[in-house]
Amino acid sequence: MDTFCCVWITFDIWYELINFNMIRKILFPLFLFLVSCNSPEPPASSVKPKSSSKAKTAAPKPAPNPWVVKNYTDANGNTTDRKYARFDAEGTFSDTAISNDYLSIMIMLNKENAGILLRKSKKSNPVEKHTGTVRINMKNSSGKELEMISSRGWNKSGGILIEQNNNDYSQFRILMMQSEGVVSVEIRDESSAVYNFNLVATGFGDALSQL
Repeated sequence: MDTFCCVWITFDIWYELINFNMIRKILFPLFLFLVSCNSPEPPASSVKPKSSSKAKTAAPKPAPNPWVVKNYTDANGNTTDRKYARFDAEGTFSDTAISNDYLSIMIMLNKENAGILLRKSKKSNPVEKHTGTVRINMKNSSGKELEMISSRGWNKSGGILIEQNNNDYSQFRILMMQSEGVVSVEIRDESSAVYNFNLVATGFGDALSQL
């Protein structure tokens, strides 16, 4: 009897263990499912996506005016209120000894007159002094021409004066104001020298208005 009871008790305990294992196998997955269903959603990312727009390109800067406006200085080197415009260029010259050599040109103009300063071969050479009559021929891109005659120097150092007294300076300004792009210039003096270079009409009117 005792043996039977022990066997029965053992069987009963074994049966309970089997039931417990089965319940655990069922409850554990169910518990995981319930936990996953009730878990809070992850917070939304606060990082903003990078903008795909391209960086703005800077607007191109306008080209500087080739006609530079400056102030005269007095004998002591002090700046005065009187202004002038300056244009620098390069060209060629030919004479009885040489052909198509380098030429440095500087154009100076103020309210009263204009001057053409020529330097042969090097910029560091002195300004040419012309004797006798100098003929200046100008032609713009539309074919309009102007002929001027000068027999005076720009200053004591030399150069060619385009003066207002004979109306040449007024005609020079009108041609430049009416022109666009390049204006070709040819100068001939009594020594049979020929000087060729180009002026740029762009910016001339703006510089003239500042004088």
